[in-house]
Amino acid sequence: MDYEIRLVKQLLSIRFLRPFNGKLATSRAISDDTYGFVTEDSLCREWLLSIYKSYSFYEGFETMEDCLSYIYSTNYDNELYRVIKFYDQYYAVVYENSQHQQVIGKDISYYAKNNLFLCSKRPPSNLMVRDRSKSTPIPLIYYELNAFDPTIAIYKLINNHHTGYIEVPIDEDIEYAVLLGITFKDVWYRCDTPHAIAHNRAILNLYFMKGHNLTLFGKYSKAIAINPFQRLIYLQKGRIEPFQMDVEDFRNQQRLLPYREVRRFQEFIRTRPVDLI
Repeated sequence: MDYEIRLVKQLLSIRFLRPFNGKLATSRAISDDTYGFVTEDSLCREWLLSIYKSYSFYEGFETMEDCLSYIYSTNYDNELYRVIKFYDQYYAVVYENSQHQQVIGKDISYYAKNNLFLCSKRPPSNLMVRDRSKSTPIPLIYYELNAFDPTIAIYKLINNHHTGYIEVPIDEDIEYAVLLGITFKDVWYRCDTPHAIAHNRAILNLYFMKGHNLTLFGKYSKAIAINPFQRLIYLQKGRIEPFQMDVEDFRNQQRLLPYREVRRFQEFIRTRPVDLI
């Protein structure tokens, strides 16, 4: 319960959570000042109690020096990276835009490629960078991480500094911490019944902008469940497939990959056994 207590205190302090007549309500105000979403008390409490188990961590580099050594060995500009210290481990993170994202740990890395979010030991050295704007970060993910480790810190590489890096304020580069958190967050939401769609849409509205349509995308894809953080979809006969990130129309089957592509990317998926919400 310590985790839930820390998280609730944080969310109350930023007014994401609000007590109302002895019940809890939530607001999306920290993501979009023009949009608020309020859940019922029971749904809010159910969501809060589910967060701790929705995370599946993997190891980062053991020291800052190991993390920097990896960064210096790559073909990418050092200034693109941020180093995030979390649970006394270090992760190299690139968040240039919606098409160039990387998170590198000790033995596991995530990266965006061909509109997919893939996982392997190390990202390719020649990822193509397209001119795209940064997608809106999900601040709630940061607060969930902070409740695990209140000492989480972000470092920026500086060429002319005696250490080679400086710590930066969280709010200056919060999207890097959010991207790290997304790679940890591994949770499946059912989308195969009207009740499941309505229930999980309400929860996902806390993380994504109104109209995200992730549960409806799952419905039109005839899926059983969707994992929006790992960008995976759970289909009949236990098939797990990645889906494309930037296709806006939830009815558009282009979000799903041709079967030959699915087979090619199967080894680039990291997820726990499916436990449906």
